[in-house]
Amino acid sequence: MADVFLHVGLYKTGTTTIQGALAATAEQLAAAGVLFPGGHRAQRLAAYDLLGQRVGGELRGEAAGALGRLVDLVAAHDGPTVVISEEELSLARPRQARRLVRALAPHRVHVVVGARDMARTLVSAWQQTIVNGGTATWADFVASVRGQEGAPPSEGVSFHWRHDLLRVVDSWSSAVPPERVRLVTVPPRGAPGGALLARFAEAAQLPADWPGDQQVARNVSLGAAELEVVRRLNEAVGDRFNATQHRFVIEAGIRARLAGTTARPLELPAEHLGWAQSYGRRLVAELERRGLTVHGDLGDLVAYDAAAAGPALDELTEPELLAATQAALVSMALDHGRLFRRYRSAFLEREGRLPGPAEVLTSQARAGGFWLRKRAVHHADENGLAARAAQLYLARTSPSSQW
Repeated sequence: MADVFLHVGLYKTGTTTIQGALAATAEQLAAAGVLFPGGHRAQRLAAYDLLGQRVGGELRGEAAGALGRLVDLVAAHDGPTVVISEEELSLARPRQARRLVRALAPHRVHVVVGARDMARTLVSAWQQTIVNGGTATWADFVASVRGQEGAPPSEGVSFHWRHDLLRVVDSWSSAVPPERVRLVTVPPRGAPGGALLARFAEAAQLPADWPGDQQVARNVSLGAAELEVVRRLNEAVGDRFNATQHRFVIEAGIRARLAGTTARPLELPAEHLGWAQSYGRRLVAELERRGLTVHGDLGDLVAYDAAAAGPALDELTEPELLAATQAALVSMALDHGRLFRRYRSAFLEREGRLPGPAEVLTSQARAGGFWLRKRAVHHADENGLAARAAQLYLARTSPSSQW
């Protein structure tokens, strides 16, 4: 019987950092008898399978059966520990949590849940919404989360479903004994860089030296102006991007290059700090009543950072927006150039040589003539001149059309 540690999120609690460290040290962990089964991609697909979630793009059709494949990997492990980390599992309903725990039997399952103060969670969640294609302004987003009258409800419903710690604890406590539910609090700003990983290692019973000197990539944060540029781009593009294209253009491209360039980082405005602190104190009181095992400090869940002074997050000057827009255009131009080089390399590898200048020009001329003929046919019903030209061309090129 192994100890299986299910790290189920929450979202925006350092999951990317933790998963990056687990993936980077998988061989080191395996040598110590700790299995990180299948890597993060396999674990995400298994979560999709469990939840009934389906995605397009590169993962289309791969979720079916993924849960069974992951369970088979765990069953074949003969070491003492298994660690699975996927924040999508925080969305599991009680019956889905129980199904996964039953599937992992007879192993002993523990649940690890991350928690973060509301002040940082709120602005980080808004940023992620925009990066994923959303268009809600900061004012609409925070009003929806706080349930203010007249605010659109969808953003608030989605936020609380993803970030309600008590809901997640209740769901997984229906599947494992409460003493096997462990809480990892995200350290406050200013804490040592490895503090979060040290807390997670303690909760998941990982080796004392994990992850060693391994450096892991983290999600990069945009500033207020850069995020507003992305939000407006989302509005302009609409549904002409699919999810995979949006991730490539925004998350892997623009976001990566714009991060750290801002003069206005995302900080919770002062007007919302009192509410965030009140939320945190009530949450701490409820967690203390439940008596969960905590790795870290429950006090970390009460926002105490100084709130941002100055204008709201979506009140931006023209120079700020101009600078951020220029940076976004530079990022897109660099990506476009990179894709062009990749296209030329792929063409050369497939065809053996690139077309010469004369071949390009004559091919383009033929393409233009073909386009003109198509347009003439398409407009024949609306334009007499186009209709006459189409009929003459047809009579000249298709003798049987006159029969």
